[in-house]
Amino acid sequence: MNGRPARNDTPLSWRLNRAGVFRRARFWLWRGILPALLLVCLFTTPTRAQDFERPIVRVGVLAHRGWDEGEAQWSLLATYLQGALTSHVVRFVPVTLTSAGPLINAGGLDFLITNPGHYIDLADRYPMSVLATRKRTLPDGGHTLQFGSAVLVRGDSGLSTLADLRGARVGAVAPQAFGGFQLAWFEARAQGVDLFDDPADLAFYGFPQDAIVSAVLEGKLDAGVVRSGLLERLVAEGAVPRDTLRALNANVTYTHPEAVSTRLYPEWPFLALAGTDPAMRDAVALALLQSAASDLPDPWGAPVSYHDARALVSAFTNRASNAAGMGTTRTALPVWLSVGLAVAVAALAGALILLRGRQNRPAAGAKSAKDQTGVPLTRRETQVLSQIGAGKSTKEIAATLGISPKTVEFHRANLLRKFEARSSAQLIARAGEQFSGLEPET
Repeated sequence: MNGRPARNDTPLSWRLNRAGVFRRARFWLWRGILPALLLVCLFTTPTRAQDFERPIVRVGVLAHRGWDEGEAQWSLLATYLQGALTSHVVRFVPVTLTSAGPLINAGGLDFLITNPGHYIDLADRYPMSVLATRKRTLPDGGHTLQFGSAVLVRGDSGLSTLADLRGARVGAVAPQAFGGFQLAWFEARAQGVDLFDDPADLAFYGFPQDAIVSAVLEGKLDAGVVRSGLLERLVAEGAVPRDTLRALNANVTYTHPEAVSTRLYPEWPFLALAGTDPAMRDAVALALLQSAASDLPDPWGAPVSYHDARALVSAFTNRASNAAGMGTTRTALPVWLSVGLAVAVAALAGALILLRGRQNRPAAGAKSAKDQTGVPLTRRETQVLSQIGAGKSTKEIAATLGISPKTVEFHRANLLRKFEARSSAQLIARAGEQFSGLEPET
């Protein structure tokens, strides 16, 4: 394609330019740390005096267009659920692909609304159940239980198929984004293109996805991956002139009324976390299934199978674990921001745990479980700890235990928190005070 930058000797599929770094810095500050700070406020200060005695129900929401854009949509659902749960206070909390896990781990969420890939990834670490599946409203007034990805290009672009992405400048949300990257990766692979390696440049913009569309319009990208339905919404809002953008691989389906470049997968699930009160879970499920008779723009229906989504996520995980660039993407942010974000999230999660723990503080003079038995560990944590003690890397531990590297890192983070350690070396030193003769366990 004319004007396309030539390849250089760096791993181009994971390069981020300087402007992108600072854009992501602002994104993490506004979309990662601030929502977590908001959650702390929700734990500690009721907004109205009459809410003080009512228990709070917290629903996490992955806002793919950013919280400002999505707030109006989700506030309608929050109002609807509040009407059905009058004895509780319903609060919706914005989450990101990375902040949801720490919030769940800290007990900060009762329910979660997110995309299928994020759900499958989280479900491997946190038990949860699908209560309902979203029935998204289509431009023609109908509803659908499915969605896909749209790989958008300018109307005058010379690209026509996903195979043409080889050597192109491509933008997406993040490697972990289901509709914002993984669906397009899977479909492009079927046409002989690996989006990890074959584009001239692959830049990750994070949320909101509107920024990816703008970059394509401005010629900064040759193609941008977004979830289906976004283009039509932007056109309806007047943000994108009609016919200035089109989707590659448009003949993938002739029955879906929206621009789509991939096969269709189940719509977003409404999830209940394992620790949620069963009576509350049932009340929310009933309210969702009755929402078809409400004025909600997107009602909810009975849960559908997420088998196809799970198969795609499994294929992507296997490929991503072998991509050396995966770690590069995560460390592309400035060191000060990466460290600061990690410390902030850990501190906030610790604060939530402390606040929860105060409610069940033992009487004076009584010994805590830690005093009696040392740091309690699960069987998997013990296995990971023993492998760390043997000096093995994350990939080696994953291969030995038959789990993903991401799961290893999750357990490593839990171990660091439990032992109040700042590094693996300090972790082993402190664990040695509790355990002796620790042998690698498989």
